[in-house]
Amino acid sequence: MDKFMESRWFMRVVGLLLAFILYLSVNFDDFQKTANNSSNPQTSFDTIQNVPLEVFYDSENLVVSGLPETVNLTVDGPKAIVQPTKTLKDFQVYVDLNDVGIGEHQVPVEIDNISDKLKVKINPEFVTVTVQEKVTEEFTIEPEFNTGLLSNGFEAEGLSVDPKTVKVTGAKDQIDQITYVKATLDIEGEISENVTREAKVQVLDREYNKLNVQIEPEYVDVTVSVVNPSKEVPIAIKKKGSLPEGTTLESISVEPETVNVFGRQEVLDSIKELTAEVDLSKVTKDATISVPLSLKDGLNKVAPEEVKVKVDVNTKSEKKVSGIDLKPEGLGEEYEVTILTPEGGAIDATLQGENGAVEKITKDDFNLALDLTDLEPGEHEVEIDAEGPENVDWTLSQDTVKIRIEEKNTSA
Repeated sequence: MDKFMESRWFMRVVGLLLAFILYLSVNFDDFQKTANNSSNPQTSFDTIQNVPLEVFYDSENLVVSGLPETVNLTVDGPKAIVQPTKTLKDFQVYVDLNDVGIGEHQVPVEIDNISDKLKVKINPEFVTVTVQEKVTEEFTIEPEFNTGLLSNGFEAEGLSVDPKTVKVTGAKDQIDQITYVKATLDIEGEISENVTREAKVQVLDREYNKLNVQIEPEYVDVTVSVVNPSKEVPIAIKKKGSLPEGTTLESISVEPETVNVFGRQEVLDSIKELTAEVDLSKVTKDATISVPLSLKDGLNKVAPEEVKVKVDVNTKSEKKVSGIDLKPEGLGEEYEVTILTPEGGAIDATLQGENGAVEKITKDDFNLALDLTDLEPGEHEVEIDAEGPENVDWTLSQDTVKIRIEEKNTSA
């Protein structure tokens, strides 16, 4: 026996029996239905699902809760009647509460307008309902919207709803639970202008659960009015970098000196000025620079959007040229001249002008002549007849020199 139970054929037979038993259990209802129908080919047994359940009661003064929306029917009878009944559904399933008072009741589910040749079973056969007094009260609507939808810098100036109140009808216990009556503006995109949209009214308890009540009207108009606050502020110049070597700043000014900036009021209140940044390292001569104005978060507009910064600079530099030789002219060959002052017979020149031009000038660019024509031997003070570069300003360390004229010694 042990060998037989451990054999492969034993396991196959057991598995087949278990599969057959499972098949029978799953399809038992179908077998039963087939058996019923086969016992009498002229009868049929079927189920009609999701049949609407109607209710009769004093709807003007009462509210009913606890009723299912649909029920299921099982019908048994002549096939010629069952099939049209299932297809047409021209019967009525209902509960009658006209003689039921306020409170909780268990009432039967009834059916009308169905053939008496059919056996009908309703599931459920009884329902538990609660009948309450219908109450209507008027409530003020609280309009609301998502402030995150406001465009940058805009503020809500006002929020209104039309009409301002609604009538809410329902069971007294539901009306007593009303804590909030809201109409929320539902809109896509950012809000940068006044907008009005239709909004659905919601009636909620203190836990923000929606209450099963009737609302009249169900939709209202919600309007949000927006503003873009502004403020006039001065412009401050912020210097960045340094002027190139040899260039000095004479003056810097901005036009206009004030601008109008727009944005949220709390941001405007914190702003004392706007900054125009100028990079001096790029300024090599007098210039007027257009500078855009940047805005911080909470601001959305500035008028004008840019200002003009006028920069006046001095690009002149100074240079000293030393040892410029003096050239005596017009003296007869029988005489000789000695320059007493300055010592060495050379003077200096101070140059002022554009940086590049000044740097190129040397003492060879000067011609300093002394006109000694018709002068007698002795000491004299002679003006310097000077010629020099024309593209810069220059001055000599002195305008006259002291000389001595003597006859040459010819005895040798």
